[in-house]
Amino acid sequence: MTQPDQSAWPLTETPLGEIAARLPGATAVFRSYKLDYCCGGQESLARAVERRGLNLAEIERSLAALDQQPVTAPDEPEDIIEFILSRFHETHRRELPELVELARRVEQVHAGHPDVPKGLTEFVSALADELNSHMRKEELMLFPMIRAGHPMVSAPISVMEAEHDIHFATLEQLAAMTGNFEPPVGACASWRALYAGLRKLSDDLKEHIHTENNILFRRVGR
Repeated sequence: MTQPDQSAWPLTETPLGEIAARLPGATAVFRSYKLDYCCGGQESLARAVERRGLNLAEIERSLAALDQQPVTAPDEPEDIIEFILSRFHETHRRELPELVELARRVEQVHAGHPDVPKGLTEFVSALADELNSHMRKEELMLFPMIRAGHPMVSAPISVMEAEHDIHFATLEQLAAMTGNFEPPVGACASWRALYAGLRKLSDDLKEHIHTENNILFRRVGR
């Protein structure tokens, strides 16, 4: 997924709620600084930071860091593995807890709304558990075998490919539950941020699967 170009919009003068909805991961930054992007979402970043006596440059750096990720996989297996670990594994582990928290908030606050995604918190939490288990298998078994040139590496690769198929099907269910990640008209900042984050997760995980199935596994003779 292509992140919104922060240079194209005046970040400091943009309302917190709009930043939260347009920049996946921003809600975690705002939460860490106790900036109210929901009820106080109409206040600009600069004004909210000034009012709380916070360091604007520090918060801008934290928001900018959400955008600074490589997008193209390298050529050699060792480098591809390092790319996968930094670009996908670290990103999933950083973003999933915030998405679970956002889903819980939306389900609780908007329980009576006809479009509320009932059961989404449990669904995203289960996806997080499955993905964390999958990544641990890669880190503890598959990647070391690839690095060592193990002759039986095709067996764990087959297992990972089968799990990738399950992940892809799960993403299709997630899209169906959320109306293809389109929040309803008038949705609050948390709801919009949740769906933006879930769309990014879906895009990232599909790219993660592609990088392993079609690049890494082919490089090692799969």
